[in-house]
Amino acid sequence: MAGILLLGWLVYRIGPGNLASNLVEVGWGFLLILALYAITVLLNSLSWQKMLGADARVPLRELAPMLVAGDAVTTVNPLGLVGGSLVRVSLLSRALAPRTALISVGLASMTQFVGQALFVLSGAPVALAMIREERLRLGLRVFCAGLSIFLGLVLLVGFSSGVQRRIGTRLARIRWLVARWESVPDRWRSLVGASLAALREQPGSFVLSVAASWLAWQTGVVGTFVTLRLLHQPVSWGEALAIEVLGVAIEGALFFVPGKMGTQEGGKVLIFLAMGLPPAKGFALGFLRRLRELAWALPGLAILGYSRRR
Repeated sequence: MAGILLLGWLVYRIGPGNLASNLVEVGWGFLLILALYAITVLLNSLSWQKMLGADARVPLRELAPMLVAGDAVTTVNPLGLVGGSLVRVSLLSRALAPRTALISVGLASMTQFVGQALFVLSGAPVALAMIREERLRLGLRVFCAGLSIFLGLVLLVGFSSGVQRRIGTRLARIRWLVARWESVPDRWRSLVGASLAALREQPGSFVLSVAASWLAWQTGVVGTFVTLRLLHQPVSWGEALAIEVLGVAIEGALFFVPGKMGTQEGGKVLIFLAMGLPPAKGFALGFLRRLRELAWALPGLAILGYSRRR
């Protein structure tokens, strides 16, 4: 609800007429914005495919529609990322064993997080050079420090069986947590160990999956660069990278907001103010990003509906 109110307030402050004039400037160029996102879908599908396991063979032409359907649910469903992941598991279970499907979706989510974290960390120096607001610079430094620590812990726990055993020993001393864990059915508890074992068995596939995910995040820079030129607000490649890195960081920190409602547009306004760019153009950029997501959600929901009828 708060996100909807924030979005409405931003529209009021920017001015509906100002927003409409910016959208008119884009015109048919919106089709180019839609087409560029197909590259992101392809790379994310490739990243997912790499985590299916050595014995699983699902072509990209089948995985990509599943990915689009899951993203559609993420866009329109209050459950957000959880709902999209459940849809991917459900659709992939028709081609693979449900257990294998669940493990692959979980591992793909991990590689997407790692790719996202590496994208933010690798682009942070450029973003820091572009920001004029000192408080935002400090916030980005703190965020990157916390992200680096969390990323290191995720990789350490994922690939070190010794660390897993030590953490398990410490957690076993917490009686409340042990009682809750034992209440989970055995088949679900075994999935945790199976997922970690599958991760350690394919480090090469993990690296390739992360690389594809990192490239998918980079396509967002291309989208920002092209969109701002269509909005008659040309920026350099470094500025486009800084805008996208800061946007991903803000949306990642506010991941719990359903559908990024208000945070996507508000984050872009904040970023443009910090970089000395027109905030109205930042709002238009965020609004066009939302329109693109909704446009891609339509075929995703159609795919999901067709799959259910079958």
